[in-house]
Amino acid sequence: TGGFGYNSDGQRSDPGNCGWRPPLLATEDKDLRRKRLNAELANGRLAMMAIIGMFFQDGLTGSPWGDWSLYTDSPLRAFENELGVQEPVGFWDPVGFTADGDLLAFKRRRCVELKHGRISMLATMGYITPEITGKFPGYLSPSADLKFQDIPNGLAAVSKIPALGWVQMV
Repeated sequence: TGGFGYNSDGQRSDPGNCGWRPPLLATEDKDLRRKRLNAELANGRLAMMAIIGMFFQDGLTGSPWGDWSLYTDSPLRAFENELGVQEPVGFWDPVGFTADGDLLAFKRRRCVELKHGRISMLATMGYITPEITGKFPGYLSPSADLKFQDIPNGLAAVSKIPALGWVQMV
């Protein structure tokens, strides 16, 4: 047989059996061999993606380790010194919203990001507070005989609040 599991002489053999038995990995157990070959395939696929990424970085920056300071033509550099840029990632825009370099659109999105972040922080506190401090005494809905203590924390509360209660909140 040939190298790396390729059968150059036309012999039939099991996948991954290239006539070489690596120490500590070789086994006669077919299920274990199959599990190890699956792991090898998964790792090989990951390595293929990694080497393509390294080739791409090397082509853009001249370094397979991605020294992006050498890639001065990047449109992402337009916002590299803006508020919110943090090490080690730097300016992070995985979807490419800022690829056009439009400063006004960037500033609008940054304001929206701040607003959504603030709302999320308040929502997080609202989610945590009843767990820490407890709930209000008394009734949420006296007519339905529903106490605040009867409402579960988290998303389970959504189904427990009466419809008219939601109307009042909205």
